[in-house]
Amino acid sequence: MQRLLFSLGLAIMLATAVATLGLYAGAAHASDDEAVRAAALEYAEGWYAADAERLAHVLHPEALKRRVVKDVVTGEERVNVLRTEDLIRGAREGVGKEPGGPVRLRVAVLDQHGDMAVARVVSMLYVDYLQLVRWNDRWVVLSVVWGTIESPGE
Repeated sequence: MQRLLFSLGLAIMLATAVATLGLYAGAAHASDDEAVRAAALEYAEGWYAADAERLAHVLHPEALKRRVVKDVVTGEERVNVLRTEDLIRGAREGVGKEPGGPVRLRVAVLDQHGDMAVARVVSMLYVDYLQLVRWNDRWVVLSVVWGTIESPGE
């Protein structure tokens, strides 16, 4: 009986601690999922629309965008890294702008826990995996790994 009461007391304490710390994965996270999705979409739309201010709004000051590339001559692989200022400058210069108008994007929030999340953004040519964090009470992109889609439909 003492073990049962102890176990019950421990379960209640744990449930209270989890609820107090905001770790319960219930309905409260629906708004976070939408905010993460909106930030991921803002990131992609800012890039493809060449809207540097829009992109800058959802980038963490220390954001990095990485891609593994292979040297066509040597075959050696290396990591290409773009920093926040590189991304903003690229958007300002229209590097990602699509001449045909708005780009169709698919955004999925893959996971969200507390103040961190992972999302996937897919366009016709690229796939971006974003790590987002809550920073100054809003969701921003901290890190991106991206690559090209090898064949349509991937």
